[in-house]
This record gives sequence, C-alpha cells and structure tokens, in this order.
Amino acid sequence: MQQWELYSALNRECADVPDLDEQWQELSDRLELSGHDAEPAVRRSVITRFTPFVKWAVGIAAMVALIVGLRLWVDHNAVSTAQSGADYDITAKNDITEVTLTTADGKSREMSGHDMTINKPAERAASSQMLALTTPRGKDYHLTMADGTQVWLNADSRLEFPEAFGSDKREVKLKGEAYFEVAKDTQRPFVVHTDFITTQVLGTAFNVKAYSMRDAAVTLIEGVVRVKAGSESRQLVPGQQAAIKQAQLRVAQVDTYPYIQWKEGFLYYDNATLFTIMQDLARWYNVNVSFDDTSKMQLRLHFVVERSKSLDEAISSLNSLGEVHVQREGNVIVID
Repeated sequence: MQQWELYSALNRECADVPDLDEQWQELSDRLELSGHDAEPAVRRSVITRFTPFVKWAVGIAAMVALIVGLRLWVDHNAVSTAQSGADYDITAKNDITEVTLTTADGKSREMSGHDMTINKPAERAASSQMLALTTPRGKDYHLTMADGTQVWLNADSRLEFPEAFGSDKREVKLKGEAYFEVAKDTQRPFVVHTDFITTQVLGTAFNVKAYSMRDAAVTLIEGVVRVKAGSESRQLVPGQQAAIKQAQLRVAQVDTYPYIQWKEGFLYYDNATLFTIMQDLARWYNVNVSFDDTSKMQLRLHFVVERSKSLDEAISSLNSLGEVHVQREGNVIVID
C-alpha cells in the first residue's frame, strides 16, 4: 500500500484520509500478519494519478476495503489493499510557495534570501515570543538561533522555536527534516520534539527526519544525543541512527554521509530504494509519481543529483543509470 505515501506528499489536502489503524490491525490479525516485515507482501500497489473526485472517493474506498477484507489481487494497475494513513503521512498541509516566518499573533511574512539570524538577547528571557519558520516544497533555509545554534531546514518542513530561550532549557518542535549544529551549553539542554521522536543534546551535530512515522529517524554526526520514543530511550554515539522499526526504537550503525548531503545542495542516495528516491523527488520538485511497474519500487540504486538541477535534468540522470525508465507527463513522473 505504498501508493498512499507518495500520493499524500502532494494531495492529502484534497481529501481527509481516514484513521485506519484499528481496522488495519484487525485485518492483519485475520490474515495472520505480524509487524512491518509482513507488510511488503501485502502492500504492493501502483501510484496512480487522481482526479479531484477520485481523490475524495479513495478515502471512502479504503475504509470499505478494510471492512470487507482483501478482495483485489489483480494486475499492476489496481490497488491490492488499504493501509493506515497515519503510518504513511509524509507531511502536513503546506500550500506556501515561499519560506515564511509566522509570529505568535498569527502574522506571517515571506523571507527574502536564504538565511536568517535571530539577534542574541542581552540576557536570557524567562519567556519570549514563539516563532514558526516554514519552508515550501523545493526550498530549504538556514537559521541561526539566538543561542548560536544553526539549523538547516529542509523542504516542506516547519520549525517552531522561541525568539529567545529561557534560563533552564532550549526546546523546539519540528515537522519534516532539519540538520542541527547545537551551540554547547551545559546548563541548558537542547531538545527537539517531533510527533514521533524526542532528541536531547547539550552541544552536537545531528539530522532529524520526521515527515512520517515510517521515515522518522535521528542520525548523529558528532557529539552525544539521547533519543526517546514513547517509553523507550537510547543514547547515540557518532555514526549511529535511531529509528522506529516494528513499533520499537532501534539503533543501527550507518554511513552518515548520505544523511547530510541535502544541506549541501544534493539529493544523494546510496543503496536506496527507488521508492525512497521518488518520495524525495516528489517533495522537492512538487510533482506526483506513478509506478506503472510496481516491481521497481524496491529496486536499489546509487543516485546523486544537484538540487539546483531541473526536474528534467534529474530524470535524465536517473535514466542514465540504465536500471529504470522514467518519463515526465506534465506534473507526473511515470516509472514503467
């Protein structure tokens, strides 16, 4: 059922996806499935192009499919089953076209340039105005906070933070992806909250990705961080990544290079699935994706392209690998 994830990246605002967690679990129990390892065998589908009416109707159809049970195991152009929208929600609704700063009173203004620095206050404030920095699809942004912490906010992301931190803590909230270089302050831990994972540090460099539960991960570049998800907590050392797998917080050793190249201006993938690559292309270039050949979803590739390149140039680079055929049809990328 991976079709919902790419579909949601651009079209979730057009139709509310029902909360199907309970129904999916009941269906899994009937089919004697357990954990995410069983999901790929069931959740194979095609990314399709929807008319506005179909986008509205597909949410109802998904609910009906779960209530009735599995009824379609057909060709490459049909959906085989439904899934939990919560697991596959890539991003919240984001209609903006420019980087936007919103103040606590709801006033917003578009940000010029590519960087912003919050002036350091003369003294630590007990409380201060909350701000929200939001990036559209296809644009990222660099922020220097009042304490000197630097943040690179990836496309289609939102960071909520105070204009000045208090005397005992430094807390921010993230939706999407950001790379942090935290200014060291042993008296005030720096905490990054997401909907899935909380990360606490004193001073370090790390990447947080939290577009959805499925891709939520913290990758440590240098220093030490403590990551918490639910009742579980893990401490990371450089080169480790904490991610939620099968409803548990798992830690693994990773090559950190691919996880920081986005802030250097590259879409960089090493042994990544084509599905993962197309997720990011859809988000960066603001397009839909259609897998006419669903077997290509799990194809693993090494792929690099500058984010400043056009969509057509990115597609050409992908085709030059000789592993897949990708073409553009208006605002849709088609893999056949």
